[in-house]
Amino acid sequence: MPDAIAWLFTAIAVAVAVCGAVELVTGWIMPWERDRVLRPVPHGIGLLLLGGGLLCLVGAVSFAAPPGGVLPEALAAGAALFVAGTALRGAASFPDRGGR
Repeated sequence: MPDAIAWLFTAIAVAVAVCGAVELVTGWIMPWERDRVLRPVPHGIGLLLLGGGLLCLVGAVSFAAPPGGVLPEALAAGAALFVAGTALRGAASFPDRGGR
């Protein structure tokens, strides 16, 4: 992957993770997501996991031969974090069942 594209995806991944951290700390949600998010805590954790997964995927793809041959593990960890983050973001759009 060219360096400029790798830096662009890295910046996007860091921005997603920062948005998740801001949401967890302050409760502030991006304006375009406010109508869909009913539970901000799982949404913030999901954004953190999405950002981490993107960073793992970009790191694994950007460096063709990481030292020690950890490419499959980095891809698997990035994919797992990405899927977990997506699932938490989806769960944040459902209402809380309350006191079960």
